[in-house]
Amino acid sequence: MKVRCEIDHVRTLKKGSKLIFSLDDDNTDLLMANIQNFRKLPLVIELRVDEEEQKERLGQIVTEQRSKVYALFREIAEHIGDTVEGIKGDLKAEFMNTRGLEEFSLSNCTKHEAREFIEWLLEWAFENEVPLSHHPTSYVDDIEGYLRICLKQGVCAICGKPAEVHHWDAIGAGRDRRKYDDSDHRKIALCRKHHSEVEQIGRDSFEAKYHVYGVIYDEAA
Repeated sequence: MKVRCEIDHVRTLKKGSKLIFSLDDDNTDLLMANIQNFRKLPLVIELRVDEEEQKERLGQIVTEQRSKVYALFREIAEHIGDTVEGIKGDLKAEFMNTRGLEEFSLSNCTKHEAREFIEWLLEWAFENEVPLSHHPTSYVDDIEGYLRICLKQGVCAICGKPAEVHHWDAIGAGRDRRKYDDSDHRKIALCRKHHSEVEQIGRDSFEAKYHVYGVIYDEAA
């Protein structure tokens, strides 16, 4: 059987050592349910490092992020009639040049770099009208980053169609929107259909239905 645990304490004895492991509740229940099967039997215990959790602790790119990067590579490559390997270098170079970054590797870059690259690839796909097989939110770790991309690119956060800015925080009646400074108001990009829907069902119901919300976005920034 396999359980997740951490070494809690190591005690050196006259003969050998004593290791104490700590387990969470779920793994404790699993172990206790099966421990009778192993009593008085010789055991071989294999210890393995949880690579994904260690990467998480070190702040390195994780498998899920890498999978999202290559999924976007495939979408873009198919759209422009190229291969993943054919576009990979060019897209990385364009990203690094745009952000003023040095060379980075998708095998050991940081989670932050991976998150920025994913958002940049998604924005590139919007700009170049790349049709995506899955909803754009499935590619991102940060929903707020996605919502800002939609505002910047003028695409609906719900369906990806051309959109306009909807003020999540109401400006108030009687104010001239052309002169009023709304830079500290939350906004969201919505097409006409979804703009009408949020007006009909209300902001809270709309957020609960689609799991999106307004974010601070200043076009001049």
